[in-house]
Amino acid sequence: MTALLTAVLAFGALAGCTSTQTGGNPTTAPQTSTDQTSSDPTSTGSGPGLSIAKYLSDPCSILTASQVTTLGSVRAPEPGSSALGPNCAWKGQDVIKNSRYTVNVTEKKPFDEIVGNLKGNPVFTDKKIDGVRVIVTDAIDGELACQASLQASATDSVTVQVGTAADERATKKACPEAERVAQLIITNLKG
Repeated sequence: MTALLTAVLAFGALAGCTSTQTGGNPTTAPQTSTDQTSSDPTSTGSGPGLSIAKYLSDPCSILTASQVTTLGSVRAPEPGSSALGPNCAWKGQDVIKNSRYTVNVTEKKPFDEIVGNLKGNPVFTDKKIDGVRVIVTDAIDGELACQASLQASATDSVTVQVGTAADERATKKACPEAERVAQLIITNLKG
């Protein structure tokens, strides 16, 4: 589980490395929002029982071609793997202009343990989307990157990681975008 947490935190740190810095007021307190945290988990125990089996060998098929077009200008999907399991990355055509998306398919790792490792993040929301438990989180502030992990079953999940491109940050917020893509995946899992 330490490797999983390290991978999640590394994604947030890497996404922050591609950002450009802008001036600011060092005395301004960070903005907080009441919708970023939740102290009451919405766990139902076993999860909705959605199957991720067919995406373990082909994680890039988790989004349809028409859904991929909603991501913006992205390159051809690149399958890979990480501590979270098989994944697929859709990198922006231009790293400054177009955001990056990575979807991880995780099997046989208890969802509640994943949630436990993320609860301390500054951005953490435990909610339901279309009846499916989804954790939206970021280790920093959710401005440059964010992830949404949906519970397919007690031990299976899908995690959407979004790294927002500099030119899209004003119009494409990382956490709402991660939630939007998670909702597309939920629709596909429900078939």
